[in-house]
Amino acid sequence: MVDGISPLNAAQKSTLQTTQRLNRIRTDSANHIATGLRVNRVSDNPVDFYRAKALSDRVGDLGGIKGNIQVSQSTLQASNVGLEAVQDFAKQLIGIANLAKTAQTAQDREALVQQFNQVNAQIDNLVKDTSFLGRNLLSSPAGQLSTQVGDGTNSVLLTQGNDSTVNALGIGDAAASYNGFATLSDINTAISDVNGAIATARSSQGAYTTDLSILNTRENFTEALSNTLQQGVDQLVNADLHEEAAVQLAAQVRSDLSFQGQKILAQGDSLLMGLFQ
Repeated sequence: MVDGISPLNAAQKSTLQTTQRLNRIRTDSANHIATGLRVNRVSDNPVDFYRAKALSDRVGDLGGIKGNIQVSQSTLQASNVGLEAVQDFAKQLIGIANLAKTAQTAQDREALVQQFNQVNAQIDNLVKDTSFLGRNLLSSPAGQLSTQVGDGTNSVLLTQGNDSTVNALGIGDAAASYNGFATLSDINTAISDVNGAIATARSSQGAYTTDLSILNTRENFTEALSNTLQQGVDQLVNADLHEEAAVQLAAQVRSDLSFQGQKILAQGDSLLMGLFQ
């Protein structure tokens, strides 16, 4: 007669196993909701885990490339700011030279010569200061900017710096090169040289602006690609919170029913044992 109780014990054991399984489901679901992730470790889903890792690594690589691009963008922007200031100084030189045309005395011309050379010296000082993180595209000798814009070894944008010191721009000393503004011809030569320097500076600006435009396009592309890859990562590992909430509710209902089933089985055991007392 004791063997007749075995089916009930087996049923209780099955119900207990079901309860334990439901508790695990509820725990996993709660973890998904808490972390926002459906795949936290390899054991959760090996295929999705390694796919997501590969995409995440690629996003990290793109982040490094984007950082390089941004540094180069700032370097080119700094160079253009410096060239703009060089042109401002050059315009001051033209103004001084034009004043020399109306100078009445040698003393007046000498004062203008000193002013011209003083502003001239400021151009070289400014060029030395036009650097970003130690990179100067305007100094002598001019630097070079190499920017990694993609994954391949050939995905590089090379920007050649342009020496923008007064010597390279062709602006001479007012006394030595332009005879102290002694004649109208000397003054016009100075003005012509300075206008040539302005044209050179503008040409350098144009080249830097072209490269800056390329970098802006590459930055936008890199950002868009990175966002697309990150969306792929999210789709692979992120949890659907609505779905997880439904799992939680369903597991809770099944757990409650399982608990009630255990109570009924336990009561059945008690009644059955009572028959033998």
